[in-house]
Amino acid sequence: MARHPALLGALGLVLAATAGCRAGGPGFSGPDVLYVATPDLVGLEMLRLAGVTTGDVVYDLGSGDGRLIIAAARDFGARGVGVEIEPALVQTSRESALTAGVGDRVQFLWQDLFAADIRGATVVALYLRDDVNLRLRPRLLRELRPGTRIVSHDFGMADWRPDRLQRVRGPDREHTIYYWLVPADVAGTWRATLRPGEGEKAAVIELRQRFQQVSGTLDLEERRITVEGRLAGEQLSFTAEGVVFTARIEGDLAAGRFGEPGGRSSEWSARRRTGR
Repeated sequence: MARHPALLGALGLVLAATAGCRAGGPGFSGPDVLYVATPDLVGLEMLRLAGVTTGDVVYDLGSGDGRLIIAAARDFGARGVGVEIEPALVQTSRESALTAGVGDRVQFLWQDLFAADIRGATVVALYLRDDVNLRLRPRLLRELRPGTRIVSHDFGMADWRPDRLQRVRGPDREHTIYYWLVPADVAGTWRATLRPGEGEKAAVIELRQRFQQVSGTLDLEERRITVEGRLAGEQLSFTAEGVVFTARIEGDLAAGRFGEPGGRSSEWSARRRTGR
């Protein structure tokens, strides 16, 4: 991963005008962000924070010389895809992958990152810029599966607050790593069934969502109770008058348990009303 918006004068570098985060082949527009490599130590910490394993597919959007994708394959056993604008860097990345012995586990694409198919990612790595992250954010939320991990070097996503934040001391300065889990979509009206032992109770849950933050109401036995909670990928949790509800979300279905902390729990399930 290799994108940084530093001023050339401050860096004391002369960078190629063709290096950047926007991609493409002939006919694509030029770069948005100048190319500076993420230090190896920082890249490794990004992969660790994302919890990369052999089962992951890591995408680096703006992959530069390919070092982060190569590290993901070499040091973590993952597969990887790098998307990069500069054809010379794509070629360098491919050659470096062969030298590192991971050429069969990675690929590097000369492609526009805003048009790249990212649906296969389980981890997405970024080193872009705040405004570029914001342009990319709708696609990340819309196209990535709930639970996909995103790590960004030095730049956030405005009001989408990170689930975790880590500071890393690099060779010359301190770096910030932002970490998000893509949240499931839970906004809407859910018709729930609570099973507190014998019998069943019907309830209606109305949820509002702002990224991973959730609020709303639970209507049960002619009472309306305020709920507050959050999402961790496809895992939903919220509290209603001290009772904790947890559930796994799969599209318009939810299934989980509810109960008082430390006490006995019971099953509940819900289906979202469609046609929202």
